[in-house]
Amino acid sequence: MFMKNIICIFFLNIFLGISLKAQNEIQRTYERHWEQGYEKIRIISYNVFNGFDWKKDKDRQNRFVEWIRKQDPEILALQELCGFTQESLLVMAQQWGHPYAVILKEDGYPVGITSKKPINLKAKLLENCGHGLLHVETYGYDILVTHLNPGDTDKRRAEAGFIVQYIKEKALDKCFLMGDMNAHSPFDADYMEANAIELLMKYGGKQSHNLLDGNFDYSVISRLLSLPFIDVCRRYVPEDKRTTFPTAILMYLSRHQEVRKRVGERLDFILATPLIAKEVTDAFIYNEEDTDYLSDHYPVGIDLMYKR
Repeated sequence: MFMKNIICIFFLNIFLGISLKAQNEIQRTYERHWEQGYEKIRIISYNVFNGFDWKKDKDRQNRFVEWIRKQDPEILALQELCGFTQESLLVMAQQWGHPYAVILKEDGYPVGITSKKPINLKAKLLENCGHGLLHVETYGYDILVTHLNPGDTDKRRAEAGFIVQYIKEKALDKCFLMGDMNAHSPFDADYMEANAIELLMKYGGKQSHNLLDGNFDYSVISRLLSLPFIDVCRRYVPEDKRTTFPTAILMYLSRHQEVRKRVGERLDFILATPLIAKEVTDAFIYNEEDTDYLSDHYPVGIDLMYKR
């Protein structure tokens, strides 16, 4: 009798597992194709921490590829592609089902982008913008990927002004700007000020060049928001859940998530012009255990309704 019960439980678990998988697949199909002529697509932006140690950390790179496969984004923006070339980025992108890729440059700290659909390169800007600004068009959207100066708030402010001016000159009304901004949003000010003592210690005190007169500098993101850009993540992610840096991979940090949160910051953004911000249906900051050891930054993502 005991063995019969064990066998029944075994087959019941298999049945439930298959049923749950089928249910998830049905839900995904229903979710993505609920309105004729539209589909839900996903965009993710990810700083990959020194290009997986200049491509030498194969274990981390393989785990990253597997994570991207599971998320299945249509578009992926990347920062810190150190050691990558146009060819090697494309080879990696093909592992998660993206046959198209563009890298800004092949030295320093490049940004790049991969996509399921063709990418139309609009501009590669190497000056006046930190580690550069990559402008492409894919899925009918203008997408700008950048990585602002990590060490000086005055330089970041100038870079933000340069980006705003570029967008105005090009009249980009259906535009996403994404990447590692190394800057703080005014929408996160309450959280930042509540944790100011520990955060300022991390910055090395009030004399840090990353501060503005000894205080957190919200002017860089404010300059971008004045375009106007919409900070879509704040619509969907609570203020105390928006941390994108640092992760547990940095060995000088506590393993306790609650302790790390007190020195956590949001440095990574996806911003949208108003015309396409209304197409966004959800936003995510993937700051859970499954991304703790993939990079020193957590990725950010959005879902939006794309008209085919």
